[in-house]
Amino acid sequence: MWPRMRTILLVLAISAASAAPASAGVLDIDLGGEASTTAWPDDYGGGTSLGIAYYFLPWLGASFIGKEQYAKVDDRLLEYFSFNAAFRGRLGRVRITGTLGGVHQHEEPRAVWMDQPFDSIVGVADGIRHRFAVRTGVQLAVPLGHYSRGDYYAALDLDGTLFTDTDKGPRWMTSVGVDVGFTFGFGAQ
Repeated sequence: MWPRMRTILLVLAISAASAAPASAGVLDIDLGGEASTTAWPDDYGGGTSLGIAYYFLPWLGASFIGKEQYAKVDDRLLEYFSFNAAFRGRLGRVRITGTLGGVHQHEEPRAVWMDQPFDSIVGVADGIRHRFAVRTGVQLAVPLGHYSRGDYYAALDLDGTLFTDTDKGPRWMTSVGVDVGFTFGFGAQ
C-alpha cells in the first residue's frame, strides 16, 4: 500500500509543480426584478432576484440564484434558493449564460409571514411548505461599459423550475426578468 501511495503523491507533486498558473477566476453579481407564472390557473406574481456566480474557467462556473417573490393564489410568498452549474459563451457582444441546478423553495401565506417574520426567514414558521425542484435558465447580457477588472451590464433572464411534488404547490414555475450586474476578474489588471 505505501509504495502505491508514495507513487500517487509523487505524481501529484510533479503535476502541481509543472502545471501552468491557474486563472484567478471571475465573479459575476446581478440584481433584478422578475415576473412569474405557475401551473396553477391565474397564479402569477413576481419579485426580486439576486444572482452570484464564480467562473473558474471562462466557460464554466457555479452560481447561486435567490428570489423573493409574491404569488397570487393563496396570497403567498416564495423564497427561492438555487445552486447551479453555469455555462457561458458569447454571440458577438451578447454574453449567453445557461444554468442547470437544484432548488429549495419556501412557500407560505403572506399572513404567516406577517405574524412570524423571523420564523419565516429561517424556514420554521407555521404553515411553511418546503419544496424541492430542478431548474434551468438562460441569461442574455449586454455589456454597458468596461472598467479595469470587468464590465457592467444589463440582462434578460428566462428560467423554468420543475418541482418534485404536486401536493404542496404548483408542479412548475417560469420566470422572466431584467437584471443589472457587473463582473470582477480577479486576475485582470
